[in-house]
Amino acid sequence: YSSAASDVYKRQAILDDWVNSSEHFFYTKPQAGTTALVYYDFDIPSYDFCTRMYHETGAFVTPGDCFEQPRSMRIGYASDTETLKAGLAAITEFAAKLEAK
Repeated sequence: YSSAASDVYKRQAILDDWVNSSEHFFYTKPQAGTTALVYYDFDIPSYDFCTRMYHETGAFVTPGDCFEQPRSMRIGYASDTETLKAGLAAITEFAAKLEAK
């Protein structure tokens, strides 16, 4: 694989580890590409989830409702590793706030 492809696989592994270690998020691991549709178990529409999370944490993802997939979000992992890790940490932080309510 090229260096760029190798980097994408490494970031996909970071996303996979994050999803697998989470109690609120799940997905079908992508076989190709640089985005994943990640589902959550909170009772909040995805547009509200993503908009509120963006305003509270700065994490930017696409609401699953844009793809007719409720309670989900599209996460991209083409960016650099540190950006991905920071974004996943922000999503985790937001989930903890929702869980606390």
